[in-house]
Amino acid sequence: MFTLPILGDTVALALSEQSKFMFTRYKKYGSVFRLNLLGRPMYILSDVEALRGPYRDEGAVPEVPFPTFKLLMGDFNVPGGGKHVHGPWRKASLAALGPAGLQAMFPAVLRVMQSHLAEWAAAGQVDVFQSARRMGLELAVDVVADVELSPAVDRTWFKQQVETWLYGMWGLPVPLPGSALAKALAAKKVLLGVLGQELAADHAAYKDKWTELGSSTAAMADDLVARAASAAAEGTKASGTPRLSHVTRLGLFGLGATEVEHSALSVLHAIMGAADTTRFALFNTWALVAQSPRVQDKLYEEQQKQVMEEFGPELTYKAACSMPYMDATVKECMRLLPASAGGPRRLTAELKAGDVVLPAGSYVWMYSWLLHCLDPACWDGDTSVDVPAHMDWRNNLEGAFRPERWLSEETRPKHYFTFGYGTHLCAGINLAYLEIRTMLALVVRKYRLRLRTPDMLTRARYFPFIEPAAGTDTVLLEAR
Repeated sequence: MFTLPILGDTVALALSEQSKFMFTRYKKYGSVFRLNLLGRPMYILSDVEALRGPYRDEGAVPEVPFPTFKLLMGDFNVPGGGKHVHGPWRKASLAALGPAGLQAMFPAVLRVMQSHLAEWAAAGQVDVFQSARRMGLELAVDVVADVELSPAVDRTWFKQQVETWLYGMWGLPVPLPGSALAKALAAKKVLLGVLGQELAADHAAYKDKWTELGSSTAAMADDLVARAASAAAEGTKASGTPRLSHVTRLGLFGLGATEVEHSALSVLHAIMGAADTTRFALFNTWALVAQSPRVQDKLYEEQQKQVMEEFGPELTYKAACSMPYMDATVKECMRLLPASAGGPRRLTAELKAGDVVLPAGSYVWMYSWLLHCLDPACWDGDTSVDVPAHMDWRNNLEGAFRPERWLSEETRPKHYFTFGYGTHLCAGINLAYLEIRTMLALVVRKYRLRLRTPDMLTRARYFPFIEPAAGTDTVLLEAR
């Protein structure tokens, strides 16, 4: 296949089902091979032992090297900022997105989802890719990042600008006039201007506290957590957890980015983290569940005979956290169609992987699609096939898509890297699970799902995320 140097392997990966593409390269080159993706050489490693060090920040730092990402997010690497930055930031993030924070968010999450489902039900169908995109954006802006805007700013317009900004995130690093990147850069400029004005007073108070605490990331993290707990103890409506926008801001402050434009950018960081995970996870889950009447029936049975009998017909936070088969289904969907390929690492020291020595400065990637193919709990070692049976949803859907494998220690997968690994495991993983469980529970209680275009996934683009061909993502809602 002819391709431009800046594209490298990007086109081939985008047009191939990722498990097949990666497994084919693994069979040809072994446990270490190089790809050129979006203008950056990347080493894909499947040697988990060799990867443990880099993914524990030993001789490596987390870094997203793609130029468009840095143009739109800024060159601020909080996860790679060292223990004095990442540690306190992660502590505060886990506090914001822990059980108390999720429970506080749940009513708003439920309202957003019920509103969207009502629209879909009225139409009897949903174009699930675009709908997941819109829902993810609404959840991110209105609930998770909890963006406060004055009446002078139209929220619908604001979300449209955010959507334009997000759409340019993973494209080619060439801002040609009219391109997605050019539009995204323009939207970013507008958003930062608006947010800078909206956040001016909050930023000033935050910066004063930062200075008072000696510009210490650890002290500020402790203060954010303590003040949130104190507000809840005083009987206010506060959740007892810090606001995610303040936590995201903390990371940039820890890197020395303490001006109001950085506070504005931190809001976009919070939105991106919430919106991207939600939209990709929701779409990938629906894409598989809609193809399996068997799984849908088991989900329905769990809702009727277990969840509703124990908690009643109202979907509560506690009920949403008490669905073992639903939880297994979500994990199985994320195993087969990961919402994220994982995060690359930039080596700060050379790395030996088998017979290969990679120099410092190289990027290595624990690529989830490939690691899931090679899972020792699922794979029999057969390299004569195009895709291992447990990942071959295309030709072996009922054999590959088995939520039941997660319900037994004997069959539970050992490789599950969709949301990262170790100290950099996605802090929002439980939020993503909660959102998907809630949406699926609302739907399967009343409807069966069916793809109007059964081969939607086989016609999709696969990199940097799964995007169906136009007009193929309609899911029919058939009343039970």
